Amino acid sequence: MWTGVFRCFIRTTTALTILLVAACGSGTPMSPTPQVPPVPPAEAPTANVYILPGAIDLGPNAFGDHPLVIFKGERMRWRNIDAAEHNLVTDTMSLPEFTTTGLLGLGDERSFIMNTVGTTKFHCTIHPQMVGTLIVQER
Repeated sequence: MWTGVFRCFIRTTTALTILLVAACGSGTPMSPTPQVPPVPPAEAPTANVYILPGAIDLGPNAFGDHPLVIFKGERMRWRNIDAAEHNLVTDTMSLPEFTTTGLLGLGDERSFIMNTVGTTKFHCTIHPQMVGTLIVQER
């Protein structure tokens, strides 16, 4: 009787060993999986916004004669192409990504990635007659 139990034990152990060896492979080390570098996020499209030459005298048209429309996710880049320095600030906090450009001299620029949909009016703190409207909308 013990001989039959012992043989059954040996067969079961042998079968399990064969299964484990088969499951683990041939014992040859596997080559490492090549690491693919992460794909960097696509650069946000840029919408250039200009402070026009002679902006002080243009008043509400200092930024063009229409509201500035930016799409959500775009980089809004302010560029001063006027000879005077300007500091643009928003009148509301509805677009938290853009609150102020800080002082912009001729050729200076500031960028903001606009991720909040909304509308705000803005003005130049140095030349308060320079006003505009910024609209950020879904594409």
